[in-house]
Amino acid sequence: MKTLLETIENSKQAFKAIKQNTLFAIPEFVSQNLKYPLFEWQQSAVENFMVFANMDDVPNFPELKNQPTHLLFQMATGAGKTLVMAALMLYYYQKGYRHFLFFVNQNNIVDKTESNFVESMHSKYLFQPKIMQGETVIPIKKVEAFSPNPQGIEIKFTTIQKLYNDVRIEKENQTTLNDLQKLNLVMLADEAHHLNSQTKKGQQVNLTEITGKTKESEIEAKGWEYMVINQLLHKNGKDNQNILLEFTATIPENAEVQAKYADKIITQFDLKAFILKKHTKEINLISSTLNKKERILHALLFAWYRHQVALKYDIANFKPVMLFRSKDIASSWQDYAFFIQLVKDCSAQDFDFLNHLQDSLTQNNDDIYVQGKTRTEQALQFMQRENLSSWHIAEWVKNNYQDRNVIITNSKTNTKKSEQTDADTERLLNNLEAANNPVRAIFTVDRLTEGWDVLNLFDIVRLYEGQNSGGSTKKTPETTIKEKQLIGRGVRYYPFNYGDKSKHQRKFDNELNHELRILEELFYYTFDEKSRYISELKAELRKSGFLPENENKVLATFALKSAVKNSQALQNWLIWGNRKVANPNAKQHNVESLQQANEIITYQIRSQQITETHLDWQTEQDQDLRINEQMASYVPSQFIANMEKHIFDKALHIKGKAVNSLFHFCNLQQKLGLIRRNQLQQDVLANWKILWQGNKAPQADDKLQACLKVLDRMETLLAQTDTPFIGSQTFNPESLGDIFTPKQKYVDKNALNPQLVEQYDWFMLDNFAGTSSEQALIELIEQNMANLTEQFDVHLLRNEEIYKIYDFKNGQGFQPDFLLLLKSKQKQQIDGREQHLCYQILIEPKGEHIKDNDQWKQDFLLEITEKYGKAKPINGDFANYRVIGLPFFVEAEQENFYQALNEVI
Repeated sequence: MKTLLETIENSKQAFKAIKQNTLFAIPEFVSQNLKYPLFEWQQSAVENFMVFANMDDVPNFPELKNQPTHLLFQMATGAGKTLVMAALMLYYYQKGYRHFLFFVNQNNIVDKTESNFVESMHSKYLFQPKIMQGETVIPIKKVEAFSPNPQGIEIKFTTIQKLYNDVRIEKENQTTLNDLQKLNLVMLADEAHHLNSQTKKGQQVNLTEITGKTKESEIEAKGWEYMVINQLLHKNGKDNQNILLEFTATIPENAEVQAKYADKIITQFDLKAFILKKHTKEINLISSTLNKKERILHALLFAWYRHQVALKYDIANFKPVMLFRSKDIASSWQDYAFFIQLVKDCSAQDFDFLNHLQDSLTQNNDDIYVQGKTRTEQALQFMQRENLSSWHIAEWVKNNYQDRNVIITNSKTNTKKSEQTDADTERLLNNLEAANNPVRAIFTVDRLTEGWDVLNLFDIVRLYEGQNSGGSTKKTPETTIKEKQLIGRGVRYYPFNYGDKSKHQRKFDNELNHELRILEELFYYTFDEKSRYISELKAELRKSGFLPENENKVLATFALKSAVKNSQALQNWLIWGNRKVANPNAKQHNVESLQQANEIITYQIRSQQITETHLDWQTEQDQDLRINEQMASYVPSQFIANMEKHIFDKALHIKGKAVNSLFHFCNLQQKLGLIRRNQLQQDVLANWKILWQGNKAPQADDKLQACLKVLDRMETLLAQTDTPFIGSQTFNPESLGDIFTPKQKYVDKNALNPQLVEQYDWFMLDNFAGTSSEQALIELIEQNMANLTEQFDVHLLRNEEIYKIYDFKNGQGFQPDFLLLLKSKQKQQIDGREQHLCYQILIEPKGEHIKDNDQWKQDFLLEITEKYGKAKPINGDFANYRVIGLPFFVEAEQENFYQALNEVI
């Protein structure tokens, strides 16, 4: 039998195929009241939930809908599961739920989540400043005890330990189990892997054994799971409409736990998938023989270097944070004091050890995740290029790491054996990215291994030496597991803008020497202990998906061959490319697209109805006996141009309340070129029509709601047609020697083919690592080389993500894999002069299974040929150059490809 997730995914694809998007579409009330748009995996998670929620509307759907609703969202650390929670809260509010119970196993996670959900002025608040339903503002507030009939959303935040004690030990003015069982609850359980102790042990628990306050470990072992599942979700066996939504990054591998969730997992987006999406930092392990002071200074060098790079590239408000991990609380306080004094005494001479670092950093050249030596050399080279010295580092350290910039995760008043932070420290820890947050360094033991959201943590320094305790040759020590969890906090990507690349993804995976690459890396520093510690840590990171399983990656350099570098003619060969530019016709195009759409929006006029409800005092269940609703008929339709102006303007005002709304007048000006607001109604949407359904004339509220539907549809259409950028029609030249500089990247060792490079002197790079399709292309060119060389000097250049062109229609970037450069051996009469004819031919190999996915690229290549092909010079001043795009090279269709090549030359 298929799992719930398999059934959901298959059904969603089937719905898409038949265009029944309404069965998984996210309600507008949800999307419009979230502060941020959903990433694709968050969107997928909510869409999966919508398929589940709409099961009752789908005939013959498998009986997998558990009752009461109990679902699990498995999402990687940092993947934004809290925003998914916010979306689901809005959905359930719209369905009539008002009481939301959030619980987790740690106080610091509770505090952080309160900021996400109820502090509208907090930088990490997840809803719009005002949650709007029509014109009504929906209040959302934190409560200790739920009220019977709230007007908006009420959330009770608690830890699982406190919730357990609250419902087991009744106190005055405290929520009781009886109180909770009277309500329809939506329960949100974060870090939900802690809710499976009972299932893991395969046993039932006698709850009468537990009395009074007990240790957290005993409560977890004896009661958490039973309390949440049996007493709250199922209300001890009573029929109810409660909801339990669990969220976790990892589901325990225990067989009983896996079986428990087979019909509950609604989405799975694990860490490996998250890393492949490039939404995390890369991890670099720096192992050295440096002493504690030098290790701290080494980390400070990189913090300074990151800061300088961010300044150079105009990345505003960049503030790198570092974390120092000690073995125990006493050591943490000592390390904290040591650091404060080190900063006060810091001088240029303290960094002299950097000049003798060659032998003190260990680096395995085959291990791409040990980068200490390489990055240190880059930092020192940066200092030389920018004419900076160790004095500048020392001054920066003294100014940026004063007492107020450094915190320790243990309150001075704490008398417990475990770390405990005060409220002010928690607020700072949960808002580190804020420009007004002064914290740059954190000292901790294991306070921050779960539930901590931070984007600008770049350095974790292990300050103690020696093998972690608690391990054996068969089992990884618990402390190493915690270090892995701590690293998991730091891998979250720090978003920044660079060119046309995505703000929220790694941008330099194939440009490892780019200065900005250091803003995409997390460094973990440790002492080189000649023990199994590093291998254990890497094994744990690899097992959790932080590092890939494939250890065959090697750092390879791709540069022009010496023969090419030594050839002045090849160095000066012109490479032609276009640019991404603003679309001068975007506004007019948008207006015309909307005008020509002539949409007809159907709206059901609210008709009068009578509902009789039977009140059952024994079951406390209300039963609707009969709904008398008059049959709908049609009344005359209405053009938007004829809608009352004040009603249409009111709809505009409502839509414009959202942050960054399209319907702010400045945005309407930008997208449509409007001069006056009424142009939208009287010109752009004038011929759009509302088709009224009902047996009476629409009232003012009907018209308002219909206008809101019209604006929603307009926003959807505009998102589909808007093209703010295009690729320039003009191609400009740069010399090959200027464009193709050496490129370093990590590749699979098995993909390298040095024989190919040596065998074919017409291949222009000194290295090659490519797919089987790319190798097949090269072999085809070799097989036909005799024919080509009769007419041309032939060179093939693999594009190592250096050369980029932009689609004429929408400015979408494209990096063709190969450039075939041909120069006629015989001069030809061109524009009255004897010249060699030069071809720049763009080639993109594709596997048979993916060629249809990139059809736009092939269309673009063929359009280039149409504009600048055989008989059409690319530029009047360089009439001897032709730029040609070929159809995709598909290995199984080689003859067709070569025929196309012959036709264009």
